[in-house]
Amino acid sequence: MRIGIPIWMALTALVVGLAFAMLLYFRNKKQHYGKALTAVLFALRTLIGGIVVLLLFNPFIRQRVTVVEQPTVLLAHDNSASVVLSKDSSFYQTDYLTRFDDFRQQLKRDFQVDEYLFGLNVREYDQLDFTDQLTDISSMLQSMVRRYYKRNVGAVVLFSDGIYNRGFEPALVSERFPFPVYTVALGDTLSYPDLVVKDVQYNKKVSLGSTYPVRVMVGATDCLGQKASLKISEDGRVVTQQDVEVSSNRFSKEFDFMLEAVTKGVRQLEIEISGLSDETQRLNNVKRVFVEVQDQKFKILCLADAPHPDLGAIKSVLNDDCEMDFVLGRDEIPDLSKYQLLLLHQTPSAHTDMNALSTQLENNKRIPVLVVVGNATDVAALGKLQHAMEIHRGVTNTMLDVKGFANASFGTFTVSDKLRDNVGKFPPLALPHLEINTLLPHDDLLLQDVLGMKSGLPLLTFVKEDRKMAFLFGTNVWRWRLYNYYQDQNSNVFDELFSKTINYLLLSRDDGSAVFAKEEYFSNEAVVFTAELRNPSNELVTESELKMRIVNKKTGESYDYVFSKRDHDYELNAGLLPEGVYTYRAVAEEGGNEVAMTGSFAVVSLGIEAQQLTADIDRLRSLAVATNGKCYTVDQMDQLLQDLKADARITSVDHHENRFEDLIHSKWIFFVLIGLAALEWVLRKMFGSY
Repeated sequence: MRIGIPIWMALTALVVGLAFAMLLYFRNKKQHYGKALTAVLFALRTLIGGIVVLLLFNPFIRQRVTVVEQPTVLLAHDNSASVVLSKDSSFYQTDYLTRFDDFRQQLKRDFQVDEYLFGLNVREYDQLDFTDQLTDISSMLQSMVRRYYKRNVGAVVLFSDGIYNRGFEPALVSERFPFPVYTVALGDTLSYPDLVVKDVQYNKKVSLGSTYPVRVMVGATDCLGQKASLKISEDGRVVTQQDVEVSSNRFSKEFDFMLEAVTKGVRQLEIEISGLSDETQRLNNVKRVFVEVQDQKFKILCLADAPHPDLGAIKSVLNDDCEMDFVLGRDEIPDLSKYQLLLLHQTPSAHTDMNALSTQLENNKRIPVLVVVGNATDVAALGKLQHAMEIHRGVTNTMLDVKGFANASFGTFTVSDKLRDNVGKFPPLALPHLEINTLLPHDDLLLQDVLGMKSGLPLLTFVKEDRKMAFLFGTNVWRWRLYNYYQDQNSNVFDELFSKTINYLLLSRDDGSAVFAKEEYFSNEAVVFTAELRNPSNELVTESELKMRIVNKKTGESYDYVFSKRDHDYELNAGLLPEGVYTYRAVAEEGGNEVAMTGSFAVVSLGIEAQQLTADIDRLRSLAVATNGKCYTVDQMDQLLQDLKADARITSVDHHENRFEDLIHSKWIFFVLIGLAALEWVLRKMFGSY
């Protein structure tokens, strides 16, 4: 223990204590003590006065203490459906649950245990029911590293079948994993003859009358020399089929089909591989997908100053129902009446025929416009084409690196939390120094962040004058797409940002109200909708009651619901629905008129978990070896407990740290003061002063 008192503070307290004692024992002539007693009393009064003055400065005590951190064992269990789709499914749904619960209780008696379930996501242990339709082992391992950084984790005990269908190969994460992993292999490790539809690649939306591709990847295990039949059925009718000859025991091959979109609406495609009489597991022989056939086609015209990678990145988010034509530099501007959206990328510029562009916009006042402002943009000419934004070049002819961050009050359409959280991490856009002034009501989705300074200036904003308009201030959004793919192995955030921007602009003025739903739900997943209702002024409102009727297209069975109201929109949880294709119609009364919104979705009974059913014990063994752990079977759980108890790495850790405490809060200083004052009082009492 060390008291942190500067020398000047101690000297000041001593001087004040001496002065206090001198007033009592040297200036007071009425008291007559011997020299020895006077010296003792003088010293006591000096200490009392000095300590009191010292406490007024509020000094601190520094103590070096030892903290003992007990070890934690992390227990993570795979909750995915693949565990109970194996041959031993009845065991894992009954006897195994009892055995695992006994293991948990014994583990808790010997260690401090934190329990988790993983599959679709990582969460604290609640109920083991094997219902997750995805398995991401790498995310679970990474989550453990983040949650227990610099914590005393003795071991991770992982129960899994080793099958994953999301994330990375777990071995890549295990290379730098800081904790030993003890794995317990679940499921059936034996390999049986098996045919499987591994993957189907297709366009979710196609145009009526078009021919669209479907690519099917077929796999086979231990079926060398066997023949099978691959067929595709549409709404129960076989439309094409192909023979498959299995040429190896680890067979995998892609088959391409061309199908015709002849009927409007959501069509169910059933892809099935069959032909083995001794196949024990047929759940993965069939995969169902749903294709929406649309009879509406949108055309988008892009006027660009010059070729730019931004154009390809933006085009990549378009569905098959959208076509994009490009006009570059001084090329002639086509008739805008043939298009539903105009994209101006760094246009107008020095190369633009302003008379032609101005005339075209004047003749097509309803066409929405998306403006991407860059260094080549002639901002003076842009100001003459519209009255929503007043833009001037800044005082310096410099380029800025501008990042974006989500505006929490944006309400034109809904965006996901993932977009709001991740868009601020995207690389900066290139933007010249501009002075921006918005002249009309606007709604900013993204705001500018320049060198870490968040401003109120728009980066992506939506304005409505005679036409819908959106302004993106900055170029090089192609970097956003690459960064998104690098981080997540997909471009979902980028695609959501620009697809929703384009979809909003393409909607007519009366189409502001909308219902948002997924295209596909699993049968064990709640069907959840959100909806936005807008008044004639395009403002979000929630005063009206919003009702929905959902109809199963095959059986004709209908379900009626009423949406719950939230602050700015509506929400409906329809619960679990049987497998099938559904249509919905949501209706509300707004401004004396009926507003109706329609759509469709599908519920599928089997997810990706059924595509591989043989447990991968080699993956679990490799994970254990890479982290200096061990691999066990379900029958060896007792041995696992014994090995955990014997593992010398699972031990407490001593941490030394400095703690600071105000001296005035210490109890002992109180007793010192009382003791000194009492001693002085006793001495004075004994010799007749009191």
